[in-house]
Amino acid sequence: MKYKVITTFKPGDWDKYSKRMVESVLQRWPNVAITVYYQGKQPVLDDKRIDWIDIDKANPNLHNFREDYKNDPVANGQLEGIPNGVRRSPRLATEGGRDAFKESYLWNAVKFSYKVSCITHAIRNNQNYDYVIWLDDDTYTFRDIPKNFIEELCPNDTLVTYLGRENKIGSNKYPECGLVCYNIKHPLVQNFVTDWEKLYTSASIFDLLEWHDSFLFWHMTKEYKQKHNAKVNDIGYSKGVKGHHVFVNSELGLYIDHFKGDRKTFKSSRAEDIRKTPKMTKVDYWKNK
Repeated sequence: MKYKVITTFKPGDWDKYSKRMVESVLQRWPNVAITVYYQGKQPVLDDKRIDWIDIDKANPNLHNFREDYKNDPVANGQLEGIPNGVRRSPRLATEGGRDAFKESYLWNAVKFSYKVSCITHAIRNNQNYDYVIWLDDDTYTFRDIPKNFIEELCPNDTLVTYLGRENKIGSNKYPECGLVCYNIKHPLVQNFVTDWEKLYTSASIFDLLEWHDSFLFWHMTKEYKQKHNAKVNDIGYSKGVKGHHVFVNSELGLYIDHFKGDRKTFKSSRAEDIRKTPKMTKVDYWKNK
């Protein structure tokens, strides 16, 4: 199986942890190629396995979306709107969570469109690969990944592999999208990303309850399961993985850490994030937490 890892990072984060993430992938993933999407000046990291792509040139439609909405506070996660600007869905009054009436990344459509630019570009421009694997830049591969592990993550007959989550009342919610695998050979994958892109170009994203990439990915995945009977591979919730930090408690946690949120300060997940399963207790990286 031939696969490519893709990622991006915010300006200023390269030397904090993004470079470390890329180096760990190059060192510990088998037969890997990686595309790094950057903003502004291209970083310096000399390795022939890296493709560097200017993110503003990756998807012109989403670049135009950002230009159209960059000065709209609500489209950037804020509360106070401007005349003729976008507004959050009125359904939040009855269906929204505790952050429904706060400033929040959950409604930062502009910020998370960068990630979707990378995914749409990679899926359209890597037809010679079997899978494209999105990996957040605030991850760290601490252990060599066996080839068969990658192959098990990426079945031939599934559209996507993702980390499903449960919420506090036990029902599933939008996935953790720190790692998502896209099957380039699947007959629906090109339509999947085109329809995802249309949420932005048609502005129908603003009709949804939330506007970040994970919610949109979940919206698209549910739609393709229901309308097209697409098979998906949930390596989190559907496999009984519990806890708020599903990434490190899934099988991915045997090889990769994801220091999301304020964990970036320490470049590591916390000891209390980890459920002490027999497999995890044998991993030296977690023993030292």
